[in-house]
Amino acid sequence: MNNFEEVLEGFEPMITAAIRKCRIYKNHDHYRQTARIALWKAWENYDQEQGDFEPYAYTCIKGSILDELKKESRYEERYYPEQDDVIDFYMPASEIENTDIFDQFLSKLKKDDKQLLIGYYLEGYTFKELAKKYNQSADALRKRKKRLLDKLRKDLMEY
Repeated sequence: MNNFEEVLEGFEPMITAAIRKCRIYKNHDHYRQTARIALWKAWENYDQEQGDFEPYAYTCIKGSILDELKKESRYEERYYPEQDDVIDFYMPASEIENTDIFDQFLSKLKKDDKQLLIGYYLEGYTFKELAKKYNQSADALRKRKKRLLDKLRKDLMEY
């Protein structure tokens, strides 16, 4: 194994297999690059006394892909795109409790939906905490909140 370009060319099918095995369905180029970097690190750190290179390389490639998946999952969990600023623009949090407009909009919602919005915005609960409280997944509550905010925005524009 003298030249890394030759090694990379020979291991491209293994990289493809590892990506398929990890069920990557988006950002293929990103994960392929992650796997190539892992292969390069494995190539640099390989010790012939420890065994064959192929199993070591596969373990490094698959491990780096799984690490990247975990990192992406944590990022998506923590940095879920929200549009709270739009609501804050119309109704700053400090004034929400004192507005008749907000009460008027809330009166159109179901009790559970009202409790979700109040729990999230006024009481400051996270989606994880609300998920435990309502015995639903955090993702389901995020989608429900988004749907409610879309409805409130539509009502607000008509107001």
